[in-house]
Amino acid sequence: MKRFFKVIFPAMFMWLAFAAPSGAQMMGPGPGMMASAMTNGGTFGMMNGMAGSPVLGDDGTAYLVTYVPGSNPGSVPSNASFQSRIIAVTPAGAVFSMIVSGIVSRPVVFGNLLVASASLPNFSDYTMWTSFGNNPPSGQSVVYLVSLPFSTAAKPVAVSVDGSFASTPVVDGTRNRILVTTTDFGYGMMSGSNTYNTMYGNYSFNTATAKTYMYMLNFDGTYTRVTLQ
Repeated sequence: MKRFFKVIFPAMFMWLAFAAPSGAQMMGPGPGMMASAMTNGGTFGMMNGMAGSPVLGDDGTAYLVTYVPGSNPGSVPSNASFQSRIIAVTPAGAVFSMIVSGIVSRPVVFGNLLVASASLPNFSDYTMWTSFGNNPPSGQSVVYLVSLPFSTAAKPVAVSVDGSFASTPVVDGTRNRILVTTTDFGYGMMSGSNTYNTMYGNYSFNTATAKTYMYMLNFDGTYTRVTLQ
């Protein structure tokens, strides 16, 4: 287990827990975008447009993510390849959204926090607290949190991890941690995504050096990384 700035991760959660803006500050809907991650059966596919099932918050607000390609197909995906829209739909039918670069996973709602990951992210879309990775930025993804309801002015708070492609995170409230699987091998993670396949087909990215990890991000500011392959 590796310890970094001891107070930063707890401070991030405390700030998000108590600094949520009022509903009147939430964003209005943006232009149409992307598809979410993680099917009900557990396969990491991007859900092909608007097929992703919504996640419900305690107040009945539904959250989902869509994405679309943000650039022309190419040989190597980058943080300009996709854009994602995080959508909130209230019980009254009002729709609010937030747009970030990359492929955003299906969200997890934990109290008044929305937790998700972003593959191929643009770090400027986030308030970056620290990095848990050793790869260059092009070889990292992010796990981020948004206080609910999200606002027009707020940026998601994120930590970066090795592996350009990340699974939907799992919040373990009993042990106060977030778990996420990441990889350098794009097609291995995105094989259920028709949009990804249209852009990049079966091209094997970084097969000689590709690594896959599981990160356990603890609320006390520590983390554990396990190399899976």
